Amino acid sequence: MDRSPRRIASPVNRTPSFEIAILTSPPLSPHHDLPPMEPSPISPDPPPLPPHSFSPRRKVHESIVREVREYHLQTTSRIPFSPPPTIQIHPAPIAGPESTSSFRTNPEENRDDEEDNVEETDQEIEFPVTEERSIDPEITEQPEEPERVEDEQQKSGDDNLDNRLTQQLEAPSDRRIIFPITPFYRRKGTCSKCSIWLGALCALFFLLSIALFLVWVITTDGFRTIGAKSTNVCNTRQCIDIAFRLSSCIDDEIEPCENFYRYSCQRYHSQTADKQMSFLSQLKDESLRRMHSLLSSEEDSRLLPKSARLSRSLYSACMNAVLRSSNAPTDLLTFIRNFPCGPLLRDCQNFHADSYSWERHAGMLDWYAGRYNLIVYDRDVHPQDRSKIILQIKPPDLTPIVGLIERDLIDLARPSPTEFEPLLQLSLRQNLLSAFARDSLLRDPRDVQSQLDEVARLMVDLYISARQSASLTPNTTYMTIGEMFQALPQLYLREFLDAQLSNTYRWTETDMLSIQDYDYFARLSDIMAQTSRQAVANYLLTVTVWNLKQYSYSPRDQYGWRECVDQISSFEIGRKMYVDKASQTIDLPKIQEFLQNLKIDFLSVHRSTPLQYLSNINRLGFYVGFPRRLQNEELIWKPVSQVSLNETDYFDSMIRVGKAERDYTMSQIGTYLDNDDTTTFPISDPTMLYNSNVGAIVIPLAFIEPPIYLPGDEVPMYGIYSSLGITTLQMISKVFWQGLDKTSQLECLDNVFRGFLDANRQRSPNIEPELLATIELADAFKSALYSYAKWQNDHHIHHEKTLPAFDSTDSMRSLMLTFSTMFCSGEGSEPGSDYEAMINTVAENSRMFSIHFNCNNSSRLYNRRTCL
Repeated sequence: MDRSPRRIASPVNRTPSFEIAILTSPPLSPHHDLPPMEPSPISPDPPPLPPHSFSPRRKVHESIVREVREYHLQTTSRIPFSPPPTIQIHPAPIAGPESTSSFRTNPEENRDDEEDNVEETDQEIEFPVTEERSIDPEITEQPEEPERVEDEQQKSGDDNLDNRLTQQLEAPSDRRIIFPITPFYRRKGTCSKCSIWLGALCALFFLLSIALFLVWVITTDGFRTIGAKSTNVCNTRQCIDIAFRLSSCIDDEIEPCENFYRYSCQRYHSQTADKQMSFLSQLKDESLRRMHSLLSSEEDSRLLPKSARLSRSLYSACMNAVLRSSNAPTDLLTFIRNFPCGPLLRDCQNFHADSYSWERHAGMLDWYAGRYNLIVYDRDVHPQDRSKIILQIKPPDLTPIVGLIERDLIDLARPSPTEFEPLLQLSLRQNLLSAFARDSLLRDPRDVQSQLDEVARLMVDLYISARQSASLTPNTTYMTIGEMFQALPQLYLREFLDAQLSNTYRWTETDMLSIQDYDYFARLSDIMAQTSRQAVANYLLTVTVWNLKQYSYSPRDQYGWRECVDQISSFEIGRKMYVDKASQTIDLPKIQEFLQNLKIDFLSVHRSTPLQYLSNINRLGFYVGFPRRLQNEELIWKPVSQVSLNETDYFDSMIRVGKAERDYTMSQIGTYLDNDDTTTFPISDPTMLYNSNVGAIVIPLAFIEPPIYLPGDEVPMYGIYSSLGITTLQMISKVFWQGLDKTSQLECLDNVFRGFLDANRQRSPNIEPELLATIELADAFKSALYSYAKWQNDHHIHHEKTLPAFDSTDSMRSLMLTFSTMFCSGEGSEPGSDYEAMINTVAENSRMFSIHFNCNNSSRLYNRRTCL
C-alpha cells in the first residue's frame, strides 16, 4: 500500500489565510430558509487529535477553529444563519518536500500563464476524514518547519475577522464539510466527456419531442383542438365536416321565418357548380372512390381471391383507351347482328317482316336490353312465403332515356295535355334519336328519319303506359303461368319464355307468377297491334344498343375511371370487393336497432290513426348494408367459373360476365332467400328503396356513408337523426301515406305551398305531386323531432355537444339546420323551385321552427292551422 502523503487535486495554495477564507465562506446549503439555530451551551468540544497526527499546520488549523467557535458564542444573538447539511471539518493534507513546489506562495508569479487556464465551476472538493486517515511514519519524522504564524498575529487578526465572516459554520464533529472550490484549472480548449454526452442527449430529446408532436398531430387532429376553450364542443372529424357543411350553406343575413330554404341553402347556391353536390351525389362519389382504390391498388394480385383478380383485370382493360378505341364501335354492331335485328341497322340481313315475332325477339334479348325491354322478367317472392323466389314480369323503365327529354320540354314549352305527346315524340327524335343513330349506328339521321319517328312514337306510348309502375308500391297480381296464358291470349308469352329463360329455369304452367302492373300488359297487346313489326324491331335494336354501348367506346365519349368503376360495381364480383372492405367498419346490429326504434317512434306519433292503416308499418322490416352471401368467395365465383374470357377485350368480357351472373340469378327461382337477403339489393348504388313485395326498406351499403352518420359515429345524436333518421323516416312516411286519404292535407297546404312558388308556377293547375312530397317530408320531420326528444329523455341528455363555430346553437336547432342543409341540393332544388316551396311549407307549419328560432313574427305562425 502506498504510504506517500495524499495530495489535493487542485493546485490551490493551502496557506492559513486560504483556510480561514474557506472556513468563513458562506455554505451552499439548500436550507437557507430555516430559522437561526441557538448554540448549545454544553456542546462538547471536538475530541483532541491523536498524538501521532500532530503537525505545525494542524496546530494552526485548530487555533483557527477555536477562534471561530469563540467568536460564534459572542455573536450568535445578532447573526442569524442557516445550518448547513451534515458537515465535517478536517484539516488540509500535509505537503511533503516533493509537493511544496506545486503550491503558489507568490500570487504575482506566473499570473499571465495561468489566467487563460482558469475556469469558474461549481464543483465541490470533499476532504477525507481525519480519523480514518493514517499518516506515514516517515513523513512524521521529518524535521518540523518553523511556525510561520504566531499567536499574537492570530489575536491581531480578530479585529478583521468580523468583516470577513458573513455566515457561521457550525456542525458536530462527526459530520463532514463539503467545501465549494471555485477556481479549477484546466487546459485551454479541452471539453469533458460528460459535457459531450449531455449535449448529445439534449439533442436526441429535442428530436424525439418533435417526432412525438408530429405523431400526436396526425393521429389525434391535434391542431383542431389546440386552443379549444369550451369542452362542450364536438371536435371530431365528423363534427367538423358537419359544421363545414352548415357553414357552406347557411346565410345568416336572411330571416329564417321569411324563407327558411334560402336561410339554410342560400350560400350553397352561390357556390360554383362543381361544388354544389347533394348528399346523394356525395354518397355516390364516395362509393366510387372507395371502389376505385380497391381496383387500382398495387397489392399483389396473386394474394387476392379469384373474383377480385377478375375485377382488377376488367378495370385494367377498361382503362386501356387505345385498345378499346381501335375496336369500337364495330364490336357492338357486330354483336348485334347475331340477334333478330331491325332495318335501322345498315347491315341487318336477318329481318323478315313476315316471320318476325317480337315475343321471341324480346325473349332472346333479356339482359342485353335490360330494363328497356318490352317485357322485363325478374324475381319476386311468393305471396304466402316471402322467402321463396318466384318469377316476375314487369313493364320497362324508360325514365333514363325519356325522363330528361320530358323535363326539358316541360320547362321550355309547358305543353297542355293534348300537346304533350306529339311534342315529346318530336323532341325525342330531334334531341336524342338523331344523334344516337349518327354516333352509335353510323347512320345519317336524314336517311332514316321516318324509322326514327316510328321508334320515338313507340317509346312515348310505352313510357306513358308504364308510368303507373313507377310508383312506390306498384300494383302486383299473382297467378300461375297457365292462368297468364289464358288471361292474355294476344301475347305469345310461351314463346317469350322459351326464347331464353327456359334454358336456366325449368318452369311449369302451375308455377306461381308475379305480374307487376297487370294493366300494362293488357295495353301492350293493343300497342303492338297498332305498331308495325319494323318499328318494334327497330325499337328493340335501339334499346339494346343503348344498354350495351356503355361497354363499348366512342371518341365522342369522355370515359374515365368513374365510368369503369361504376360498370364493374354493377357485378357481384365487384360488389364483393366493396363489401369486404367496407364491412370492417360497419356495426350492422346497432344500425338495425336504431332503425327499429325509429319505426316504433313513428307508430307512437301516429297512434291516433286507425290500426288498419298502420299494419304495413307495423310489419315493416329493414335490410341494411349487404347480405352475408356476398362474403362467400365460392358462391360469387361459381357463375363465372366456366366462362371463357379474353380479359384484354373489355366489351366481350363484360358481356360474358354479366350474362353469366344473370343466368345464375334466374336459375335460383324456386329456391329460398337468406333471412338477410332480398330480391333487389343494390349494394354499390346509394339509393334507399322500398320493396313492397318483401315488405321492407332496403338501405344499401353505399348509402350509409358520410354525410349519412350512423349510431356509434363520433357525432352528436342530432347529427344521426338529421341524416340517417330523417331519410329513413321519409321513406316510412311514403309507405304510410300511400294508403291514406290525403284530401284534407292537400287543401290545407295548397295556399301555403303556392305562396312560395314564383308567379308562373302559382297558377299551375296541378301541383299535387309536390304537395304529396311536402306531406311526407313534414311528417318525417315531425317524427324525427319526437324521436330525438324521446332519446334525450331516455338518456337524461337535454343538451348535447355543439358543433364547432355553432356554440350558440342548441341541439334542436342543429337538428333542423342539418336536416335542411342535407336536402339543399337534389332534383328540383334550385331557388324558386318546388323543393324550395316544400322546405318552406314544412317550416311554416312546424311550431318547433318558430320556437327555436325565436322568430319575431312567430304569432303569425302559431295562428296558422296545423295540417298534420
